[in-house]
Amino acid sequence: MVHVDSAWTILLNIINQPNIIFVVRDYVNATSFALKTNKYVGSRTDHPEQLQLVDRYDSLQQRFQYNHSLFPDKLRDLKGREVIIAYFDYRPYTVMKYVKKNIYGSLVASFKSSRNNIRNIGVPETSDQAYVYIDGTETRVVLNFCAQFNCTLQIDTSDANDWGTIYPNISGDGALGMIVNHKADISIGAMYSWYDDYTYLDLSMYLVRSGITCLVPAPKRLTSWYLPVQPFQTTLWAAVLLCLSIETIGLVLAHRSEQHLYLANRVENIWLRSLAFGLVTTFKLFISQAGNSNVRSVTVRVLLFACFLNDIIISSIYGGGLASILTIPSMGEAADTLERLRAYKLQWAANSEAWVSSIRSSDDLKVRELLENFHIYDDHELLVLAHKANMGFTVERLPFGNYLTGPDIEQMVIMQEDLYYQYTVAFVPRLWPLLERFNQLIYCWHSSGFDKYWEYRVVADNLNVQIQKQVENTIISRRQNDIGIEPVTLGMANFAGILLVWVLGALAAITVFALEFVAANLSGDLVPK
Repeated sequence: MVHVDSAWTILLNIINQPNIIFVVRDYVNATSFALKTNKYVGSRTDHPEQLQLVDRYDSLQQRFQYNHSLFPDKLRDLKGREVIIAYFDYRPYTVMKYVKKNIYGSLVASFKSSRNNIRNIGVPETSDQAYVYIDGTETRVVLNFCAQFNCTLQIDTSDANDWGTIYPNISGDGALGMIVNHKADISIGAMYSWYDDYTYLDLSMYLVRSGITCLVPAPKRLTSWYLPVQPFQTTLWAAVLLCLSIETIGLVLAHRSEQHLYLANRVENIWLRSLAFGLVTTFKLFISQAGNSNVRSVTVRVLLFACFLNDIIISSIYGGGLASILTIPSMGEAADTLERLRAYKLQWAANSEAWVSSIRSSDDLKVRELLENFHIYDDHELLVLAHKANMGFTVERLPFGNYLTGPDIEQMVIMQEDLYYQYTVAFVPRLWPLLERFNQLIYCWHSSGFDKYWEYRVVADNLNVQIQKQVENTIISRRQNDIGIEPVTLGMANFAGILLVWVLGALAAITVFALEFVAANLSGDLVPK
């Protein structure tokens, strides 16, 4: 008695393996043996598991009757055998459009190629979704494979709502689950070479390189209260402060010498008076204000003139820089590199765990920090968050410069580098007999250069080219450092920083006046007449 599981395994092998030989004899002591093989080719409705006679072997004469090849090449012409793809729409890798029917129930030839109108066996044949037009950079590889080896391509969308997962009990869901459950022969659509799935399935040669990157919020305009310090860089401000310090020291020493020369120590606190003179005069000259001190010596006069010339040059440079900043706003930094994305702790999201499954097992602490800020939302939630939340959204960077974009990118820029990259493959069942021929076709496809042409062609036909240009423009703009540098109309926001300085100065003056008033009142200097 044959176990049920064993019988099912034998039947699957007869259906799915081309090179099977059965040795059959008519009775127990027969000396002639019939060598039979499964049909394999042809439609599944024609029963490819049927056995066909290949040759007969006479053990007494030790010769074959027909001298036929015992293992003929059945894969050269599959004679319409069905190849089923676990298919879902993920452009530009896989594109699916439903084919409309006219009032007589016939398919409308509204698409470019009738060979792309494929039966969807995941729905009843009477359904409006029974026939679909398929296209895509990876789909075209399978289409050309079936054209070369005469197989009938079909798709099954019944469970292929996502990439899917395979579980340790050799079951699964999604597109990958359809392969392990023997519902499909091949799964494509940005399938990365995931090791966990490779333990249960076979994978083809790589199809394309796919980089995972993020759309991040565009750099924001710097807050206006930084405005007074923006014209000079930090090093230049340090040089200005050093110059003013030298001026102050020079004026203090010159004023002290003048007081000693003309007043001969008849004034108390000469050093304190000289220090006050140096500080106040330097500050007044720096802001282009006139002083009210009487200067007698030529030395102090020459020094004041030199300080005035120096400060007027600094003030002119500062004024020119401030004028340019007022009309051409300064922008902050976007989290467009891995280091900035990690340092800013920017939250980022995708619609599936498959976007990060390749780096989940990474030991890199930086990668782990990035994954702590990763979240999964459905497509509707991602669209809502794209307009409200300050976060990044995963996109794919195709090998020849195009992008798979999801949320609105009006206020976003693409990262300058990839989070990581992977090579996409096609997943097939273990010991799939067509895998070697499929890999040979992929070799020819890469060497011919069609991969680049197909990417641009499919993107132009099935994706929003305007969005592709917008994404590309964000890259070009950052390379030229011209994001947001268009002149703008001045408003009150442009002067918030200057007004802040004025308010702080007024508050400081009022505070000092109040303190002086209180101190004079306490000391009795304020005596009414």
